Amino acid sequence: MSSGSDSDRRGPIALASRSRRSFLHLLGLGGAASLAGCSAPQGTGPSDGADYVDGTSTGAQTLNFLSVDDVPSSNRIQLTLDGAYAVTPDQEIFPLWADISTDDGRVYTVELRDNLRWGGDYGSMTAEDWVYMITEVFQAEPNWAGYPNPGDWRRGGEPIPVEKTGARSFEIRLPEPDPAFPLRPIMWGAYCMPKELIQRYRPDGDQEGLAQDEAVQTLAYAGNLGPYTFERWDRGSAFVATRNDDYYLREADDVPDEWQNAPYFDSYTHRVVPEESTRLSALRSGELTATEIPESRVEQFEGLEDVDVKVFPQAFMTSLIYNQRANGSFYEAFRKPAVRRALAYAVDKKRIVEDVLRGYATVAHTFQPTFSKWYSDERVRELGVGDAYSHERARELLRANLGSTPYRYEGDRVVDGDGEPVSLDLVFAQGSQAVETTAELVAQEYDAVGIDVELSAKQYGAIVEQHLYNSWQGEGDPPWNAGPYNGGPRDRSLSSRPWDMLLGITFNTYPRTPSSIRGFVVRRGGTNFYGYYPETDFASLFETASTTVDESERRAALSEIFGALSVEQPFNFLNMGVEIVGFDADVRGPEEVFGYTWDRNTWRLDGA
Repeated sequence: MSSGSDSDRRGPIALASRSRRSFLHLLGLGGAASLAGCSAPQGTGPSDGADYVDGTSTGAQTLNFLSVDDVPSSNRIQLTLDGAYAVTPDQEIFPLWADISTDDGRVYTVELRDNLRWGGDYGSMTAEDWVYMITEVFQAEPNWAGYPNPGDWRRGGEPIPVEKTGARSFEIRLPEPDPAFPLRPIMWGAYCMPKELIQRYRPDGDQEGLAQDEAVQTLAYAGNLGPYTFERWDRGSAFVATRNDDYYLREADDVPDEWQNAPYFDSYTHRVVPEESTRLSALRSGELTATEIPESRVEQFEGLEDVDVKVFPQAFMTSLIYNQRANGSFYEAFRKPAVRRALAYAVDKKRIVEDVLRGYATVAHTFQPTFSKWYSDERVRELGVGDAYSHERARELLRANLGSTPYRYEGDRVVDGDGEPVSLDLVFAQGSQAVETTAELVAQEYDAVGIDVELSAKQYGAIVEQHLYNSWQGEGDPPWNAGPYNGGPRDRSLSSRPWDMLLGITFNTYPRTPSSIRGFVVRRGGTNFYGYYPETDFASLFETASTTVDESERRAALSEIFGALSVEQPFNFLNMGVEIVGFDADVRGPEEVFGYTWDRNTWRLDGA
């Protein structure tokens, strides 16, 4: 699901000075261009009086990173906290607070810079802070701090061993090799708090106390750890941070020159402007430095001298999701891959991309974007385009495969066991005209093959609470529980409200580490809220894709995974979206590549 910002970071500057063998070689990524050779922009200091104002539709929920699972909150926190390291668009590590290295893809050494200072009286950041954070918060049972991704720090249900090896170094000992570990959102972009701060609340498991601590609420512990310093947070209207003159990277000698003078704005503001037309007017008038532009409004801005429109590839995929749990009215049919393939023939994906999204997307056929280095079209089956878009063919396939279900054709309509016309409930996330129009198009396409569709618009939060979350409804304890999105077997773990299809919930395809999609497509996956039970043995394929250091073997396993998913159609893969942003024409720095925000601390205004 759409989870938020793409916290990217690192480069080979530190690789050359290491005695350890770079994990890049294990990934087959050696030989990439050195960031040290990049020429720095003109200018040696910050812009005089320049302020960056980002326009957004929603405000932050919290500044406690331990509770963050939304993009707006994350965007604000990362102004004051850089995180461990970044990943560049070339999939290279760029050290921020820390560097990471390995000899074998199993044991990883993390080394902190020696000039990292907490705010207040907490002193320097140390390896002890990190080990305590990982073991007593990220891996804690019960999850007393409410950390949203505790599974990241476990393997096979067991905590990953972490050991301090020096004042500023620690080791992460994986139970088996994982050459892509540094590219996973685990240590990449990870934050930390001072051990002394956490210790106040750990003994009693006082989640509320930690969340209400003034240092947490105002990010006062951030010290010199980010480019900006918290100034104020006016809930629902603005978050303002000012240039941090003590920013640690100004003392670094292993980064390009532009980082040593970063950031280049006196302040950075996230301004909440709920009304889309008001945001766009503010961008046009120069009140905003940047804001997202919907597909339908791009043409109005492309010819303006004062606005620069940029289109960025994204990792998030839009799909038509089928409920295969027992509280859907059509679940017996949705559980059959042949039926799901038949339904894929019924929806014109190119029409959605070209007419609804104005060409600002690409057609998807499997759980990976075509720009991913791991994508291979040799095995991927394309449905919903060309000859594979056909209402007649969809009807033929449905007639041939509904036989073992309670449903059948009666005339030109699909009916249930009582002879009543089938009517499916399509729940979609309101607030986006593109999503609503896509939902209407799907309803028309299904009608053309004899299936009625009723549309239900709901707020995103309501969809999560009522349809994504599911819990065990059977007797006793469930055989297994993979979390709030998969509380157990699909016949007894059900959402609070019934549903048949969902639209407007996007999935991260993890193009850097595609084995991370495992949780979406295995029976006990933590994100499998729709109750998909694969026929392919994905577990063993993901094991190979995750642990082998042989790139050709990894590529073969991933190719088989993507091919099988395109055939089994756990949901109808519709399109890969893009992010369209309008910038003040004088902004320099953003490049139209995947992961473009990784170096935004070096962005500036022209002439600065």
